[in-house]
Amino acid sequence: MSFQQSHRTTRQLILSSLVSLFFCALTPAVRADDPAPLPSSAELETSGAVIGQVIIRVKNIFDLEDPAEDRRLYRWANHLHLMTRQRVIADQLLFKTGDRFSQHALDESARLLRTNRYLYDAQIRPVRYVRGNVRDNAGDKVDVEVVTHDVWTLNAGIGLGRSGGSNTTRFLLQDTNFLGTGKAVTFQRETNVDRTTSLVRYDDKALFGTHGILSAAFADNSDGKERSFDLEEPFYALDTRWAAGVSATLDDRVDSLYSLGHAIDYFHRQSDSFELHGGLSNGLVNGWVRRWTAGFAYDHERFGPAGQDRVTILIPENRTLSYPWVSFDLVQDRYSEARNLDQILRTEDLHLGSQAHFSLGFSSTAFGGDRNAAIFDVALNTGLKPGVGQTLLFGSDLSGRWGSGGGENVVLLTNARYYWRDFGEHLFFVTVEAGAAHHLDVDNQLLLGGDTGLRGYPLRYQDGDRRALITLEQRFFTNYYPFRLLRIGAAVFFDAGRTWSGESARAPNLGLLKDAGVGLRLSPSRSGLGNVVHLDLAFPLDGDSSIKRVQWLVRTKASF
Repeated sequence: MSFQQSHRTTRQLILSSLVSLFFCALTPAVRADDPAPLPSSAELETSGAVIGQVIIRVKNIFDLEDPAEDRRLYRWANHLHLMTRQRVIADQLLFKTGDRFSQHALDESARLLRTNRYLYDAQIRPVRYVRGNVRDNAGDKVDVEVVTHDVWTLNAGIGLGRSGGSNTTRFLLQDTNFLGTGKAVTFQRETNVDRTTSLVRYDDKALFGTHGILSAAFADNSDGKERSFDLEEPFYALDTRWAAGVSATLDDRVDSLYSLGHAIDYFHRQSDSFELHGGLSNGLVNGWVRRWTAGFAYDHERFGPAGQDRVTILIPENRTLSYPWVSFDLVQDRYSEARNLDQILRTEDLHLGSQAHFSLGFSSTAFGGDRNAAIFDVALNTGLKPGVGQTLLFGSDLSGRWGSGGGENVVLLTNARYYWRDFGEHLFFVTVEAGAAHHLDVDNQLLLGGDTGLRGYPLRYQDGDRRALITLEQRFFTNYYPFRLLRIGAAVFFDAGRTWSGESARAPNLGLLKDAGVGLRLSPSRSGLGNVVHLDLAFPLDGDSSIKRVQWLVRTKASF
């Protein structure tokens, strides 16, 4: 190579380097902490990404960025409302900074948050991804955003309800999110068909920033008193490995037995109960959770004349059950989110997997009981989607005792609920319920009436050893949102049910009873009550001549 060729080559290399440096100067450098396009959740889990920053956004009751809600009244409500503290939300999450990313942990945390009455909704999602740098030994990170929506939790006022021809009045002063801490404080006075109750109650679902639960209540009733205490660390998540708890209740009241909607017998009842338990689990393994729990229970029931000029015909036999017990729970990890099923435009969490519970104890005189008897409880639940827009849920429970004379107070309850999306977002709903009892305790009845689904009839209208009920309901969900406070729905319904007489029946058998009706559904979207208000007109199609031809009902229920 000549000197001139070598010089030309050198000049080309210098020129090429200068051009490269020029374009590098125009292009921003890619650093390890620069955000990259957000991968899918599956890709994040496969890559071994860890959670970086956890961003918690607590939204106030009204969204003032929405022109429809940027009103003086709503601004006042937001100003007066003490928002949920971010620490309260953080303590309930199943993940933290530095944990390996898991979409399952995000989904289950959102479900846990939505169980709180002081939140209208909760959503959790990854929002920012930073690719790791091998040179700096830094792994991939993903920031997660938690968005919750507060509701008004201070409830004060007078309420009126009517069901089965009987009225309920209530004065309530309650805050389900006291000072934004997630604690609930309740002062209530209620008068219903059974008694007048003055209640003071405290509930804490996040004791000392944990998942522990503390609940204490004191009630002064017109016919006695009630005190209850519950301290528990539950199996709060599918992967929880242990649980423990202690509870006690003292109850003193007058109970009634019913026939054709009227109390026919009164007796005084004193109940003392205590339970201590602890449980272990291997957590979530291959989509299933298995839990073993053992404990000791004491239940002492004493009966006597009602007094106060109330007729006492038959006094139940005193009972003392004192027994160790063991239980096994099996839960399948299969959940689905839905809207406009049992709520109006709220996120609903459906368990579509299978769930089983088996519990067995043995009461003995050696443990302080008054009899030798096995105490059992078996519950089975499952759900599935048989077709597009369809959901089917099953549930059953069998409980009772087995003593020297065979089965005692044995009750089998089963139900099936079918949801079919029709007419766009509207819904056709069918529920079928059945129950059977064997050798019931005198103080226990298997009842059917206006308070148990047969809306056109008085409460506690029929009793027996077997019962069945079917309800057909067309549910309508509207976009009507008056004052941005209430979601409005409606229903057209038909109920049919009956009981069959047996050894415990106290009313003549009237065969199949039917009713039809219409109703409005009001869902307060800004309130922490979490209920749906039912305004129904029901028309009984059978029954005796004493039943009014039109029954009107005002109730608050947990569902549509």
